Amino acid sequence: METWLIDTPLFTTLSPLSSQRSGLRQWLDTHREPVFLSTASLVEIEAAIERVPASQQARISALRHWLDGLISTFSDRIHPVDAAVAVRAGRLLPHCHTGLARHRFHDAVLLGTAQLYGHGLLTRRDAVFGAWTNIPVASP
Repeated sequence: METWLIDTPLFTTLSPLSSQRSGLRQWLDTHREPVFLSTASLVEIEAAIERVPASQQARISALRHWLDGLISTFSDRIHPVDAAVAVRAGRLLPHCHTGLARHRFHDAVLLGTAQLYGHGLLTRRDAVFGAWTNIPVASP
């Protein structure tokens, strides 16, 4: 059975404020494979919430409630960014050429996590995570 790590940008499609139709939600509903997330994704989601203007408290509250739900739902399937993930990500970072430096760092951490734990990666960013990653990539 294949297991999967979710690429952070896909989480935005599950947000209660997203206007996008969630292909991820449909994928999760139709597949039985275990799905995991990285603590690196939690950092990115929290940082995005912090960028919402303070004048939009209802939006901030809804997003924090949603994030708390993600943490609760995935509580037994959240991988830490530990020393092994950090070292693997450091080896991968020179091969990440797409996007801003901050995004490349995050992508290397996600990829390192997926490789160490034997997961495929659920992503819509096939241009970033190609065959060189040596892991299965699926686009929900």
